[in-house]
Amino acid sequence: MVDPNPILTEAAVRDLAHSQSYDRGENYYDKGAVVELVRRGETIRAAVEGSQYEPYQVRIELDETGVVDTACSCPYDHGGICKHRVAVLLTYVRDPDRIDQRPPVSELVADADPEDLRGVLVDLVESRPELAERVESRLETVRSEEADDDARDRTPDINRESIRQQVQYILRPTEGRSVHAYDPYEAVETDVEKLRNLLDQAGTAVEAGDGETALNILEPLANELMNEEWLALSYDDSNAIFEFFDEVDRVLAEALLTADLSEAERADWEDRLWTWEQEMGSYTHHPPYSIALEAAQRGWDFEPVQRAMQGDIGYADLWEGDPPWYAEDFIRVRLDVLERQDRIEEYLNLAEAADLIDDYVTMLVEEGRIDEAIKYGRRNLYSPDEALALAKALRKHDRPEAALEIAQHGLRLDDSSGKAELAEWLRDRAVSLGESEVALEAAIAAFDASPTLAAYQAAEELAGEDWPDVREELLKSLVDKNTRQRVAPRHVEIFLYAERYDEAITIANRFSDYKVVEPVVEAVWEEHPHWTIDACKEQAEPIIEEGQSQRYRHAVRWLEYAGKAARVSGQLDEWCAYVEELRNEHYQKYKLRPMLDDLLEDFSC
Repeated sequence: MVDPNPILTEAAVRDLAHSQSYDRGENYYDKGAVVELVRRGETIRAAVEGSQYEPYQVRIELDETGVVDTACSCPYDHGGICKHRVAVLLTYVRDPDRIDQRPPVSELVADADPEDLRGVLVDLVESRPELAERVESRLETVRSEEADDDARDRTPDINRESIRQQVQYILRPTEGRSVHAYDPYEAVETDVEKLRNLLDQAGTAVEAGDGETALNILEPLANELMNEEWLALSYDDSNAIFEFFDEVDRVLAEALLTADLSEAERADWEDRLWTWEQEMGSYTHHPPYSIALEAAQRGWDFEPVQRAMQGDIGYADLWEGDPPWYAEDFIRVRLDVLERQDRIEEYLNLAEAADLIDDYVTMLVEEGRIDEAIKYGRRNLYSPDEALALAKALRKHDRPEAALEIAQHGLRLDDSSGKAELAEWLRDRAVSLGESEVALEAAIAAFDASPTLAAYQAAEELAGEDWPDVREELLKSLVDKNTRQRVAPRHVEIFLYAERYDEAITIANRFSDYKVVEPVVEAVWEEHPHWTIDACKEQAEPIIEEGQSQRYRHAVRWLEYAGKAARVSGQLDEWCAYVEELRNEHYQKYKLRPMLDDLLEDFSC
């Protein structure tokens, strides 16, 4: 059940957008550009007046934790949400009374007379003729789905040779393609998407419980995928093929566990899969078809699995030795088949025996055994990931208080994997339920697990009058962390936002990466001019010395910041002499010399 008024923080909005988009969206909000705000159920629609004659149309989808999806009619496509969506979300946060609350359309039509609905639909289409094709297309889709339902019990006629030819056509090297336009490396992902359409057909058959039809599709597909030329090309340049083979492997395993095969048929599949796995072993240490081969070899008759499914949890030696690298994936394949066949007790027994706690407790919740799931979770959750899975399932089944309790329990676990995601989920969920203390504790935990500016700002919003103490706690936590180069830009961003310049400089001194140093220079050149001059020289000189002509403009930009710092610190004469010396020393670098001349002129040297 969706909270009627999910609470959204400005930090959460800021986290959805790049800083420039956020600033522009706030400007749109300030100018009152957001108009016609209407909320129906989980959806907010609004118009935003912008640079075009017609306002941009914005749609926001909510759930009880906040924003789950957004869309805008503008062409923005540069990462994060656009300024129009930011403006609408800020209106939701700051001026909720401006939103016109309307009932969802589903409620409007729930008790309506069918004849009245037909009349409304006809009138609507007559007034907006462009809707006619959409109505016609939707009706055809519904009739097609009904026909598919009627045909589910009929075994489709699968033409293996046709599938084989389709795969050969997709994987053809250059035949039928423009040699000049065709880049085989770029074509890999396109090829995979075309192949996935065939794989989806097999998956649909498995979902319907028709393993035999799925295998009839998968055999020619998988066999043709062993094309050595295509394999070598793909593995050299793209992860897409790895991911696709993993998908094929999983669907094959499920089909083998679903189909009713004779011993001879199973033996044929075992031989085929063994050959493919050996060939794939030359490309990766974790070759595809390992899971499917396991399914062909062991099936459902493997005694340890049989004992586990019957509830002999104490035995629980599912592999008779060390489990292979694909052990968890294979157990999950079995669980998927058991769930599809409604063998729920066997599912639960196997999940518990395999220590797949998140699958076990989630299925308990799905089966309505919620109290049992909560009790089991309190005793047996080992990781934040498992806690998050159970908390989400409880939330889905309208047990918000229990979801919060389990999430809080998960944050107290020693395992750090997944703790940031769990803390962020708990923070936003607690906000939507009005549990401010829980939300603040989770916000602090989220920052501690993964310090980002958005996490810092979320805690700032939630702390209220306690912010000075919380702020010191967060910054001390950040100072105590061993900052590595991968996260250094994020840590610097936080310290600069908090105006803790000394800490930002300390990190910048450890790393020469311009992504770390540049924001510090931009923020502190007036307060710390001497450090700025030295840092900028350290960045500019290697570019000039190594003759990186394409980066000269960056070197000059560094020197410009050094000049600004020199001016405020009374060292402009020394800086001018330094730049003149650089110019004279590198006078032969014809692209650099005029840039330095212009720089000296700008500073009146």
